[in-house]
Amino acid sequence: MTEAMDEKATPSKWTILAVVMSGTFMAILNISVVNVALPHVMTSLRTDVQTVAWVVTGFMLAAAVCMPATGWLGTRFGFENMYIFSLMVFTLGSALCSAAWDLPSLILFRVVQALGGGIMQPTGMALMVQHFPLEERGRALGIWGIGAMMAPTLGPTTGGYLTDWLGWRSVFWVNVPVGIVCTSMALQLMGGRKPGPKPPPFDWQGYIALAVFLLSTLLGLDRGRTEGWHSGIVLLAWAVAAVALTTFIVSELTVKHPVFPLGLLRHRDFVVGLYIALVRAVSLFGTVFLLPMFMQKVQWHDAIQTGLVLMPGAVMTALTMPTAGFLTDRIGARVPGTIGVIVTAYSFYLYHQLDLDSSAWDIIWLQVPRGVGIGFMMAPFTTAAMNAVERQNAGTASALLNVFMQAGGSFGIAVLATVLERRTIWHLERLSALADGAGHTLSVLRETALSLGYGGGPAMEAARGTVLSLVQKSAQTRAFGDVFVVAGFLTLLGLPAALALSRKVAKKPGQAVSPPGRVP
Repeated sequence: MTEAMDEKATPSKWTILAVVMSGTFMAILNISVVNVALPHVMTSLRTDVQTVAWVVTGFMLAAAVCMPATGWLGTRFGFENMYIFSLMVFTLGSALCSAAWDLPSLILFRVVQALGGGIMQPTGMALMVQHFPLEERGRALGIWGIGAMMAPTLGPTTGGYLTDWLGWRSVFWVNVPVGIVCTSMALQLMGGRKPGPKPPPFDWQGYIALAVFLLSTLLGLDRGRTEGWHSGIVLLAWAVAAVALTTFIVSELTVKHPVFPLGLLRHRDFVVGLYIALVRAVSLFGTVFLLPMFMQKVQWHDAIQTGLVLMPGAVMTALTMPTAGFLTDRIGARVPGTIGVIVTAYSFYLYHQLDLDSSAWDIIWLQVPRGVGIGFMMAPFTTAAMNAVERQNAGTASALLNVFMQAGGSFGIAVLATVLERRTIWHLERLSALADGAGHTLSVLRETALSLGYGGGPAMEAARGTVLSLVQKSAQTRAFGDVFVVAGFLTLLGLPAALALSRKVAKKPGQAVSPPGRVP
């Protein structure tokens, strides 16, 4: 009887995987889609850049705050039920956003949307652990991660088309029919599941301290790159974060049932997974941030063209991740994970060769190694981290991994944006000094302007303007090259951690495990 039930249940886990992947894709896609629509939101709702930025910042902060609670909530109410709930909340938030009548209402509804999205991602990862045995988790997490990797790259193209053709509200209401379909399928597959044993009391003290730490840290990173790292609000955010982190650590060491059991840190592969989550976020979100800026600010492509050029990289990642997961199930995470770090870091080094004359094909071909590298960074490390913890801690572990990913993405964008700004100024100063002595070039440009009908004074001004424009473009191009090298270095910092992974291979029940002496 049990075997028959197992055989009947086995096919459904892949259907569950498809539903979970679809929901994750929808939630992450919405982040980058909204970024493209912000200029239109500014015009429609009559606001400025600093205020409209809260449409993004509010979502990021709300999602980060609710993530740490998903482990306890999943245990208390069942991860299947929590995933269905997150789909409903995200769909409702999307509908409300599409109907927002002013900016405060839009920010409020984005927070509602973020509550669904923040619960959805770690809960989906926990469901993969629950429904797939050890020896299949690498492949399952590799397939599930396709949505997480594809969404940020497809966002600009999708957002560009929707905004240009249907208006900015369409980037929200397009989620509604997709959310309804996903919710209906999730209810059919996972609805009515009873939760397990009642969990211990919730650690409110630790949770509030952690939430304040995350809010302060992410707010400091977000405001630091726009208002300066020495501004009052940023320094205040760092001070509050330091106090909150100290309070959190003390709380977790003293309470009986902490929100994040520090015992999880005794698992080496899980600690490695947390560290790589930070590094991987820099690699993923850093390039999603850098390449569109390079193509739009330096090469003057529009959002749709940029998205189309970046799409092959996302496709390459999607094709690679299931293979990386399959290899992880067969030979362990160390080898594919190490390959991922090295290839991703090298791809950043290749990107530094881009210049003003680089064609779309130059950028497309460079995305092949990057796509392969990120695919090999995602599945192996996530699988190793989730396999290292006890099954009852899967929800807490997945929440912590997602928190680190969120923090790493914000940190990566903030650091790389700062480096880009400072290196642009550095190159601009040096190239301007060279341009001041370029008398021959100015004379040639002046003669060209005169031949086009300009007068003497206007011809010289046109010549100087042309030189200044070239200097600015060259400075920006060289600065982007420097930042790509920095991103490669930050990625390479994950290499020692990758080599520290154990060589354990997930075994089917009843199979012999690797001898202790063979596992470092």
